[in-house]
Amino acid sequence: MKNREFNFSSSGRRLSGTLTFPDVKSPPVTLLCHGFGSYDDDIGAFVRMAERLSEAGIASLRFSFSGSDPYEDKGTILPASEWLFDVLAAIRALEGVEDVDVNRLGLVGMSMGGAMVIQAAALDTNVRAVVACCPVSDGYEWLKARWLATRGQEAWDAFVAEVRADGLQVSHGEASRIVDHFDVQAFPSREDWEQALSEFPRLLSHLSLASVSDTFCVRAQNFVADVAPRPLLIIQGDNDESVPIEQTRALFERAGAGKSMNVIEGAPHCFWGTEYEPRVLNDTADWLSQSL
Repeated sequence: MKNREFNFSSSGRRLSGTLTFPDVKSPPVTLLCHGFGSYDDDIGAFVRMAERLSEAGIASLRFSFSGSDPYEDKGTILPASEWLFDVLAAIRALEGVEDVDVNRLGLVGMSMGGAMVIQAAALDTNVRAVVACCPVSDGYEWLKARWLATRGQEAWDAFVAEVRADGLQVSHGEASRIVDHFDVQAFPSREDWEQALSEFPRLLSHLSLASVSDTFCVRAQNFVADVAPRPLLIIQGDNDESVPIEQTRALFERAGAGKSMNVIEGAPHCFWGTEYEPRVLNDTADWLSQSL
């Protein structure tokens, strides 16, 4: 296995990541797409994912989406209007890599990255297989569920009004206001969030309200049927505190032929660094080995 730096452009931005190659000639290749507020290595798990895929003879590219770390404008993530183009641009860039077989291309995404790989596969028929872990099916409903669970309807309504007011200011040429990421996702424990930032300092501690407004527009549920008949695997924990499993089941029902869903009993939203991670890595590698 070997790694090398990989840079490409998307909508005028220069994005960066890491290509991992197995010790085989012309292997299939998979894009690894991180979650909301995360970064190329996805708190280290995508390094382990790349290693597991390499063991299966699959190359991989992990990269940071626009507005994420390590870019100067980090905190300005726009999942609905920029991230999808980042995935499509990465696919195009891989077509120029002679060391991999881009005709055997897979996509793997975590959470918001899961939404992106579903949407990208629907639009790009060169994609051969998809694995979406705890995918966000509807950005508005995703954040709403989090707020209702921890802060209530009144607080959610006030937050939405704040986002809309910020959008009006942005439309008049003003900069979007930067807010605490803790409040954007309505995390239940400030102490736990501060611990996560301490352990993984590349996570975004602050975000623009424009990022929230854009996230409201994510609609993987409107794309998922168009992934068929290519293989689609959805992996979800039944104890997911971020993406309600009911939302994921509804997304799965909209998918067409070639779909499968692995529900992991007891697993939370973030598998990484838990006892559930090895199963997710193995299920992903097995699915892509069979599909590519």
